[in-house]
Amino acid sequence: MSSNSDLVGTGPGISHPPPLHDGLRLLLQTTLDAVVVMTAAGTIADWNDRAVSTFGWTRDEVVGRPMADLIIPERYRDAHHNGLKRYLQTGKAVVLGRRIEVSGLRKNGEEFPLELSISPIASGGNVLFVGCLRDMTDIYALRQARAEVARVTQRMAMDEMAASVVHEINQPLAAISTNAQAGLRWLTRATPDIDEARAALARVVSDSRRATEVVAGIRMMFKSEGRPTTTHDVNELIREVLTLVHGDVENQRVSVHTEFAEELPQVPANPVQLRQVLVNLVMNAVDAMSSIADRQRVLRLKTQLHQPDCLISVEDSGSGIDPQNVQRIFDPFFTTKSHGMGMGLAICRSVVENHGGRLSVASNRPHGTIFQVMLPIGVAASLDAHVT
Repeated sequence: MSSNSDLVGTGPGISHPPPLHDGLRLLLQTTLDAVVVMTAAGTIADWNDRAVSTFGWTRDEVVGRPMADLIIPERYRDAHHNGLKRYLQTGKAVVLGRRIEVSGLRKNGEEFPLELSISPIASGGNVLFVGCLRDMTDIYALRQARAEVARVTQRMAMDEMAASVVHEINQPLAAISTNAQAGLRWLTRATPDIDEARAALARVVSDSRRATEVVAGIRMMFKSEGRPTTTHDVNELIREVLTLVHGDVENQRVSVHTEFAEELPQVPANPVQLRQVLVNLVMNAVDAMSSIADRQRVLRLKTQLHQPDCLISVEDSGSGIDPQNVQRIFDPFFTTKSHGMGMGLAICRSVVENHGGRLSVASNRPHGTIFQVMLPIGVAASLDAHVT
């Protein structure tokens, strides 16, 4: 950090900011956020290295220049000037003392989201404003990814639910239709009530067909996203999943171990759907270890080449699955949890199978469960033979 005498800017349009006291200088040097110190006149008195990397302007380029002209998008500059003026006149400002989300402007003209908090401070008889700013670009991207995962999860849940309803209802409906048509044939031979019987049976057939059409319509309405058309790096998808679930994993005190195969071929995949499958499997593993108190909670994620497939393993050190439930855990609506509808693993299985792959489960030794996802390796077009 330069000395106080170095804070005086030079050149046209450059004002002379006041020197900073030692406490403020220490803040600039040690904080992890971008820190901008602004004078009451709205010029930059100083900023730290993180502000340099965030906005792209070097310290020599900004000291003594109006802050609004450098890092505030033009449409917000009037509000900035008015707010500064109002504070100097009344001592009140809307944004002081709390964190708000605003837009920032980089040197290259790019706008980006910022989290900002501003505090006034007295320094050498002058009023300065200290702004702590955090680049929210990555956080916003993560929020959007979570929102997209939630949206797709909902759609896949409805898709799987509709498919289950279709499967369960089509069987009795088909029987109704077959029996009703047989009854029509018998009754048309000879009966005193042939017209009424025919009309009643015709309504049964019509209603059964209508019910089938309604259920099929629901199935189509919530149909999953389209077929995979591009290939993706499975290892990278798993890294993204670990970023998404980091908070939950950390809160449950779970240790994560990864073993990624190097130079693993890419697989044809819908990345959002496959990411959600992995999120579900990881969160199931975390939930399975939530009651474990006498040993370490370990989550292992592995990838390996298992010609002609890519194998993904999700292992936990929980209490394992009751052997009598192993054959049922992928059934729609089956669950051993006190909450939920039992759709998670059914959805996972459906998605993996739509990718031409397989989802299986086995006991882990000495404790826990292993879920394995087998995905075919090859060009995306080859999935057409597998997707139904």
